[in-house]
Amino acid sequence: MESKTALKNRGFTLIELLVSLLVISILVSLGYANFRKYAQKQALWAVARQIEGDLRLAQSYAMSGKDASNCNTGTYLYGYQLVKVDNSSYKIQRVCRNPDGGSFTFNDVPPVRYISGFEIYNSFSPVLFRSVVGGVDSATSINIRRISTTSPYILVNVSLTGAISLSYNE
Repeated sequence: MESKTALKNRGFTLIELLVSLLVISILVSLGYANFRKYAQKQALWAVARQIEGDLRLAQSYAMSGKDASNCNTGTYLYGYQLVKVDNSSYKIQRVCRNPDGGSFTFNDVPPVRYISGFEIYNSFSPVLFRSVVGGVDSATSINIRRISTTSPYILVNVSLTGAISLSYNE
């Protein structure tokens, strides 16, 4: 008779409950840390894809000769470029050139693009996509990272042919 009563009253001890809570809390904290890292990585990729999209937009404007008639009298559309305004913003400009090959005029294509929480942490020469002939004036790389960190970062590469690629670096 005593064995049936002992089985009915059997439960968990305080030590067993504490150990199980400790194991659960460790698993939850590891899962949360991995989720945060994943979310931050995806946010970085989103910014890189935004810049890639704007590079492709400038490239398509140049190849189609968009707004060529908006160049000042006596100049012609040379291309479109992506220019860094400061560490957290950039813009697209229409570039018109004098036929003598000398001076350039620049007209902003609104809006200025902001990348809050992230920065372009290198100085790069403006990425100028040439109209008619295609390609760019010079190959360049744009480094994007979260503000106040050194890694991870994404490198946006633009080759001389105008090919755009992204690479992730830890």
